[in-house]
Amino acid sequence: MAQREPGETLVSRAARNDGGGATTRALTALRRHAWLAAIAFLVIFAGVATIAMSLPDIYRATATVLVEHPGTTEGSGKSLIAGELETRLQTIGQEVLSQARLMALMASFDLYPELREWGAHASAVERLRRDIQVKLVRAEPAGRPTTVAFGITFRARDPETVARVANVLAAFYVEENAKILVRQASGARLTRLNQELMQMQEVYTAQHPDVIRLKAEITALERSPKATAAVGEEFRILDPAGPARHAVAPRRLLFFLFGAGLGLGVAALAVLLAERLDGSFHSVEELQAFSKLPVLVTIPHIGVADSARPRWLTAAPIAIGLVLVVLASYHLASGNDQLAFLFSRGTP
Repeated sequence: MAQREPGETLVSRAARNDGGGATTRALTALRRHAWLAAIAFLVIFAGVATIAMSLPDIYRATATVLVEHPGTTEGSGKSLIAGELETRLQTIGQEVLSQARLMALMASFDLYPELREWGAHASAVERLRRDIQVKLVRAEPAGRPTTVAFGITFRARDPETVARVANVLAAFYVEENAKILVRQASGARLTRLNQELMQMQEVYTAQHPDVIRLKAEITALERSPKATAAVGEEFRILDPAGPARHAVAPRRLLFFLFGAGLGLGVAALAVLLAERLDGSFHSVEELQAFSKLPVLVTIPHIGVADSARPRWLTAAPIAIGLVLVVLASYHLASGNDQLAFLFSRGTP
């Protein structure tokens, strides 16, 4: 007769026995459907592993642009557009991400050839926009946030191309900023000259030499804006982008771990489902729980000789299924840059 341990109640003992019974039943069901569990795990893990190995390596490079703020003293160093740096950056950014600019960039560096060959130019443009990121670096002198630099990041499959594109984008920011400064300064000078002309026309006739000179200067400035002494925040490439040595994505180890966990979960679910659908009795206890009729005799398991059916007929459907899963996984992962960043952080 089993002895109860000190301090052990009947309820706790029953719970312990029931827990042990549940574990035993689970292990028995797993042994009974071992092949089903193995096949389910193998199919899932093979699919995820194929995806992990087929995903393209993605590289990333960043070019850093320094923002040189003008002096605050009165005179030629005073910025005519102080406080408008953020607006200017957004304006240049819109120009960078315009369809015409991005199409020219793709043609120059042969980016996303598979999309352009299929005629999906709109998709290629959207993808290029996602692969470009501009991150501002701010400082807070005197408690006022000020942009002191910004980084232009680009990601793609080839490390050399990634660096070249990032540097081209940085150079474009510098060039466009210089053009905006020239237009702003020329506009301010044009306004001043027009005011002087209006004042002279109140005193002198149109044939006066000074009036003629001012009109000529205004006309020349309108036709061809020129840089003047008035300037704003200038951009300068501080650190050009270099070819990346290591890929930032995909994180293949995490894919493998995810595949193993998913495979185990699907295998357990398959065994549970098979057990639920199995209406046969596998033990005397199961039969007694189902019926109150007494069990008179039990017949031990009698081994049956292997079926005359060749084993390859059973293994062939499994092998074909695995091949189809591998092919489908390869087709899904090949060239899929977005899927490569599934388990990655800090990416544009």
